Amino acid sequence: MKILFFIHGLYGGGAEHVASILLNHFCERHDTYVAITNFEAPLYPLDSHVHVIDNRTKSRKNGPMRIPLFMKMAHTIKEINPDLIISFLARTNNNALFANLFLRRKIIVSERIALAQKIPLRQRLFRRLLYHTADRIVFVVANDCKKFGMTKKSTVIYNPAMFESYSDYNNRQRSIVTVSANSRWHIKGVDLLIKAWTKIAKQNPEWTLEIYGRLYEGINPKELCPTNHPRATWMGWRDDMTEVLKTKSIFALMSRYEACPNSLIEAMSQGCACIVSDCEGGLKEIITDGVDGLIAKSENVDDIAKKLQMLIDDEKLRRKLSAGAIEKMTQFDKNVFFAKWDNLIEEVVGK
Repeated sequence: MKILFFIHGLYGGGAEHVASILLNHFCERHDTYVAITNFEAPLYPLDSHVHVIDNRTKSRKNGPMRIPLFMKMAHTIKEINPDLIISFLARTNNNALFANLFLRRKIIVSERIALAQKIPLRQRLFRRLLYHTADRIVFVVANDCKKFGMTKKSTVIYNPAMFESYSDYNNRQRSIVTVSANSRWHIKGVDLLIKAWTKIAKQNPEWTLEIYGRLYEGINPKELCPTNHPRATWMGWRDDMTEVLKTKSIFALMSRYEACPNSLIEAMSQGCACIVSDCEGGLKEIITDGVDGLIAKSENVDDIAKKLQMLIDDEKLRRKLSAGAIEKMTQFDKNVFFAKWDNLIEEVVGK
């Protein structure tokens, strides 16, 4: 089978990571191509059998032009002549569906963000209109799959736990960790976490807050973690986050919107005691409050501080949540993830 994958890039982010995982899996059995519409050198490692296509299109003013982009994508579809197209993320999905309108290749689109997350109105309208032309739609949030309404075309495939679980909770550093690129700092609620930490930092002198993530657009880390926030440090990007997480006590994700974050699944697989917000999206489908993590009220700094202090004070609770998180990871087994995708593509192409 020949598969053509469309995505804006593979240079960072959870959706891009999952895309690279799928590409490396598909190329073991299929002739696999990935067309990148905002090309940068792939950050996530790709198997040498994956054919990478530079699908950029820019105007003379160096701004994206939508009609030439559709034409470029349509040209790529005709040139590759795939048995199946797979597209990731709403804007790229819209572009791919429009390019495929008259070519009528089999196409699967995957919605990687929570439907509640704000995106431009035009993009939302096109998503509602064009998704009807897809053969299947993959969601990572079960509730979003129900809300979207196209139940016969829609399915849910959660992101996978790609790393071996680490259940040893001994000798953990007294650190609270979160992960977010600075471009998603507001969505990930890093500002809320820093404010909550400021409320309790003085009474917990042995603890620190560490923020990991890629730094884009030349923003000074001190603007993200001002010096008046005690022991809150921007740690930058790490390629070995699993090694980092297995040494930390608490992982916090105070997102305003969230789908199925790889960072949370990774933290749970490494045995961190996790605390998340009850924002709209998929966090409450991953965390069961009091069993494998704690859930704080969304955008409520006082409640976040209260729940953090609860974890800091109670090592027995942290150990309980760590063990619960490891047990929960069986539901995110990578082999289940691959099997669901394999079955889906065979079902779509078989039609």
